[in-house]
Amino acid sequence: MNSKRILAGIVLYNPDIDRLKANIKAVYEQVDSVLLINNASFNMNEVRSLINGYSDIGIINNDSNMGVAHALGQIMDYAMQHGYSWALTLDQDSVCYPGLINAYSQYFELPKVGILTCNIIDRNFMENNGFMEGQQCRDVSQCITSASLVNVDAYRHTDGFDDKLFIDSVDFDICINMRIHGYRIVKINYDGLLHEVGHGRNVKLFMKNYIAYGHSPFRQYYIARNHGYLVKKYPRQFSHVKELIREIRDELLILLYEKDKLSKLKQRWRGLSDSRHM
Repeated sequence: MNSKRILAGIVLYNPDIDRLKANIKAVYEQVDSVLLINNASFNMNEVRSLINGYSDIGIINNDSNMGVAHALGQIMDYAMQHGYSWALTLDQDSVCYPGLINAYSQYFELPKVGILTCNIIDRNFMENNGFMEGQQCRDVSQCITSASLVNVDAYRHTDGFDDKLFIDSVDFDICINMRIHGYRIVKINYDGLLHEVGHGRNVKLFMKNYIAYGHSPFRQYYIARNHGYLVKKYPRQFSHVKELIREIRDELLILLYEKDKLSKLKQRWRGLSDSRHM
């Protein structure tokens, strides 16, 4: 174990118990302790039975579903209060690979690192990891929350996770915030996480490769709403023309490759409208 104390935090909302079991088993031996943030899950008796026998697994229970952003903030608050150097954030259904923390530890001393991330292997589709041959790490503008290793000291100097987002774009918001405050997002060339984003698949649009994620209408609302909010929140980070093109592209992908098209588009349009009032 690296000398720096590392916390793993997992946000729970009605988790699949078998997947959560694999998640905890994969990360438990790699970190100093695990913290579960329960957003009012109905199956917490099963979760408690699952972790019975483990030491160093704590639970914080929220009386209602406070959202992913609030729960991630609770993980980071706990890490700051209890003297952890790094906090690994995980989705409840993601499973990290053995050796992930050891791989990350090779980069702890890089200057101004705010978040370390890795190659994400999705169960449903293939995605280029962006590395050139022989390249071991590179700076990126953003990364997903799951398997992100957050520098606790760097996090202290940011504005923290934004509760307004609830779900979706929470990870991109903290990445932008890190970079605004002078910290780097560094991706290492290591296959570190087995993950699943919606029910995505590789598709083509105008001769280019894209991913049709298959998100529900409920998720489409938050994706559009929260992205619109981020464009407003960080005007220097976004081009309105590029964002309009991106929205047209995403709507075309729904029209061409997804089911329940009209419902998803209506929810996106509602989300974009609501983003103006956040």
